[in-house]
Amino acid sequence: MVDILIVNIDFLWLPIAWFVVHKHQRLKAFLFVMSCIMTLRLQVQLMEEINYPTGMLSLLDSHVLYRGQIIYSIVIMLFLILAYFSSKTLKIVFFAACLSIYFLTFCFSMVMMLL
Repeated sequence: MVDILIVNIDFLWLPIAWFVVHKHQRLKAFLFVMSCIMTLRLQVQLMEEINYPTGMLSLLDSHVLYRGQIIYSIVIMLFLILAYFSSKTLKIVFFAACLSIYFLTFCFSMVMMLL
């Protein structure tokens, strides 16, 4: 029971993202969080398929899912804070920020999963 709760705890970011950001940013923020959640699942599945559930270097004993959830949760939280305080940002600039933060998070989480 606890494992199911921990595995799906990152889905709590979806309603938070919907209500925290401004009205014109809601869809982009929601899609950003959903993309992060799906990417995390794909990264974890990749690491499990190549038989490295604790990372390739095995420097850390925790499962890659837990490390990924920590990384993605921190970045999503920072993203939502930045989105809240950037209410007058142009739509295209906000979209570019979403993409940039998404790719940065993907690379950083992959490095942490390899450890």
